[in-house]
Amino acid sequence: MSFTLDLKEFAEKSHRDALEVVQVTAIDLFSRVVKATPVGKPELWKPAGERKAPKDYKPGKLRANWQASVSTPEKSILDIRDTNGANTIAGITKVVQSSTGQNLYLANNLPYAGRIEFGAYSTQAPAGMVRVNVAAFQQAIDKAINKVVK
Repeated sequence: MSFTLDLKEFAEKSHRDALEVVQVTAIDLFSRVVKATPVGKPELWKPAGERKAPKDYKPGKLRANWQASVSTPEKSILDIRDTNGANTIAGITKVVQSSTGQNLYLANNLPYAGRIEFGAYSTQAPAGMVRVNVAAFQQAIDKAINKVVK
């Protein structure tokens, strides 16, 4: 085998490894955000005991509205719910695995997502859903590298 072929093979493997590290990291990080997202319990809403759920309230809608996308952030709002996060994570995984090096985004477009992230209305996720997991980003990368690069 020639030196040129060795370099080409190395470059192709390195690219595959890098892409897989990005995908594994994104799936891990995005899944953590979904799992950290509270599923509404009106009795825990702020101020304690003074808030009631709207008549059409659907627990799990906030969790179900985490949407991964490639190249541009998703802008839609889904009218579904996912109390355990499994379907949401499955959808996110499918999108991330279909990416081939483009930018990956995770968005939640419900109007109250930001208020929950910053501690308003709920005592269930006082440190947020995104902030707490972004703080663990380096750990997610290290975990993915250890899994992918052998």
